[in-house]
Amino acid sequence: MVIMNKQKFIFFLVVGSAIIVVGVVSILNGGLGAVRPEATTTESVIRKTATQEGLVSDVMSGKQTWNGLQIAVIGVEENGWPLVEAHNQYNDPPLPGKQMLLITVQVKNMERDGGEPISIDESDFVVVGELGEVYNTYSEETRCGVVPDKLDGVVTYDHAISGAICVQVPEHERGFILVYDDAYGGDPAVYIPLPEGE
Repeated sequence: MVIMNKQKFIFFLVVGSAIIVVGVVSILNGGLGAVRPEATTTESVIRKTATQEGLVSDVMSGKQTWNGLQIAVIGVEENGWPLVEAHNQYNDPPLPGKQMLLITVQVKNMERDGGEPISIDESDFVVVGELGEVYNTYSEETRCGVVPDKLDGVVTYDHAISGAICVQVPEHERGFILVYDDAYGGDPAVYIPLPEGE
């Protein structure tokens, strides 16, 4: 029997519902083939949600998440397999048609007055791309194995930690967004667009 914590369940419920609503609206507006060139369906949903909350601009400009964290993406390796393989020779290679997206983040606790230490690890994040699929760090189809310098620690006031988040994604997918979600499901998720490779 698989038990999913409340936070993950609510996140998947919200993302799934958004994708279903967008699909129905797309069909009613001329079918699935009618994709606007300026934005994919997933980008539109995420951009609308994030813009309504003002979270992308706040986090990206150095401000805080709802729980006082400052999250900065400091590196993205679109083909992380060579690093994952070098770190642990027993790691499995990416599944056929997939690549390992290795994201390095720096997390800092900015809560000055009475802020509690905050535990954070790679499972607090998921990645969503232009296909609308959710890629997490723990499922058999999307995990990378033993990751070098994986994100795992406790952040206290004015103390930064950094670490890696790794997921398997389709080789040709683009438009990735890193999503940080509230462990208790009471606050809105934070969406951080990842820089595109050259």
